Amino acid sequence: MKVKSASIYVVPCGNRRAVIVELETDAGISGVGEAGIAYGAGTTAAAELVGEMVERFVIGQDAGRIESIWNSIYDVAFWTKGGGAITFAAMSAIEHALWDIKGKDLGVPAYSLLGGAVGDDVPVYANGWWIGCDDPQSYARAAADTVARGYSALKLYPLGMADPVTIVRHPTRRMLEVRDEKMVIDRCAAIRDAVGPDVEILLDLGGGLSHHQLMKILHALEPIGIAFIEEPVDPALPHALARVAQATTIPVAAGERVYTRYGFAPLFAGNAISIAQPDVCNTGGLMETKKIAAMAEAYNLRVAPHNYGSPLATAISLQACAAISNALTLELFPDFDAEPGYRQIIETPLETLVEGGRLAFQTGPGLGVSLHRKSVEDGLWRRI
Repeated sequence: MKVKSASIYVVPCGNRRAVIVELETDAGISGVGEAGIAYGAGTTAAAELVGEMVERFVIGQDAGRIESIWNSIYDVAFWTKGGGAITFAAMSAIEHALWDIKGKDLGVPAYSLLGGAVGDDVPVYANGWWIGCDDPQSYARAAADTVARGYSALKLYPLGMADPVTIVRHPTRRMLEVRDEKMVIDRCAAIRDAVGPDVEILLDLGGGLSHHQLMKILHALEPIGIAFIEEPVDPALPHALARVAQATTIPVAAGERVYTRYGFAPLFAGNAISIAQPDVCNTGGLMETKKIAAMAEAYNLRVAPHNYGSPLATAISLQACAAISNALTLELFPDFDAEPGYRQIIETPLETLVEGGRLAFQTGPGLGVSLHRKSVEDGLWRRI
């Protein structure tokens, strides 16, 4: 069964832009994948690179030889070694589509081909519930409403400011105005008062602050009870992450902007993080995430996959959670369909299936989902 053609789509989907590849085989089986560049800059660059990689390395190849294709791209494409988000997002999308094809061919979920499911479901945490909030009171109300819907873990960007273009604006020049430091603490304290002691509060700091100001804020947050701090400093600085980890009682998490097992190795070896957050859509794919999780396990760490893509990315991330033994939790955006300009990327978004703060592993073949044809075909970027 060989790959004979491909379609690449760039589809606006609320506050993100989904870059999707669909590979078609000569046996009539197709598979889909998503490149994890749904936000920030680089969407069209990722789409172009997916097309180039497919054309040069995938068309005409045996669709079942997933590791062979992945390694061929990695070894020959040159910029892959030491590469970053665009490179590995493109490789991830291709790899997902190949697993989708293989699972459909054999009639089993992709995770069955990666060792089978470990358990039946995974805890999830809510992100995006804070959109439109600014002052501590509005954060508190939104947090309480989200918990009332069954979520027992909430993530927010306490350093972020509301922005009409980017939704949330992170600090620049690694600094926050001193007058805003108290606002950060007040936001988190108000949320804790609103949701009680049993709900987990997770903070994404966006790598935004230098050490001296960051530590002032973290020491003030420690009594509030924070489950983890994500990217407290620039993830390209493992030594700086380790310095933070040694100076706070709050667990440090990172991985959204770390690529492949090679990128995670120095974080593990340097005791820089307590929780690994590979994004299945930009770190290299499902198998690469499983390899990263195995490395994390050797360092006695858990894995909480980062997930900020379309609902297709959620389905892919759930496959990864099913196949690893040290999965901690999975990120979700429960209000994805209320975002301006939302399009339905897949037929049945898994975000609608959350029950009691958990998401069951799906049993359909491959990735277990189908594209919403009208939405994605309007965003056709290129056919190969």
